[in-house]
Amino acid sequence: MKSAVVIGLGSPLMGDDGIGCHVAETLAADSRLPAGAEVIAGGTDLLRHAGRMEGQSRVIVIDAVRDDSPPGTITVWDDGLAGLDDRQEHVHHLSVVQAVKLLRMIVPARFTLVGIAVSGAGLGSGLSPAIAARVPAIVDQVLLELAR
Repeated sequence: MKSAVVIGLGSPLMGDDGIGCHVAETLAADSRLPAGAEVIAGGTDLLRHAGRMEGQSRVIVIDAVRDDSPPGTITVWDDGLAGLDDRQEHVHHLSVVQAVKLLRMIVPARFTLVGIAVSGAGLGSGLSPAIAARVPAIVDQVLLELAR
C-alpha cells in the first residue's frame, strides 16, 4: 500500500499555472522519490483524485498561488490553510483551498499544500524562466515534506 500521494495541479497550457504538473512530472522521475510514494500530474481538478487518496497517510498538493511574494517563492501549509484565499472564482470549480477542506471530511490523511508564487498565468505552454529555474528547489522541498 502507498503511504503518500503527491498531486501536482495546474494547466500546462496556462504558463506558470502549470508549475504543479511540471514539478510532479520531474519528481516522478527523480531517483530520490521514496518507495511507497505515488506522484500524479493532476490537471486542474483535485477532487477527481479523491479515490487515489483513500488509504493514504499523507497527501501533498503542489499548486501555483498568486500573492505578493517574488515568483518562485515556496510556501508550505501543513494541515492549516489559514490565511489562504478560499473564494470560489467559478460556479463550477472549487478553489484548491475549498477542495482540500472538503477532502479532509472524507479522507483521514495529513494534507500539505506546497504553494509556488506566480505573478500570473496566461495562454502559452511552458514555464517562465523565473519559475523554471525554481523547479529543482521545489522538488527538493517536496522530497523534504515526504520525509517528515
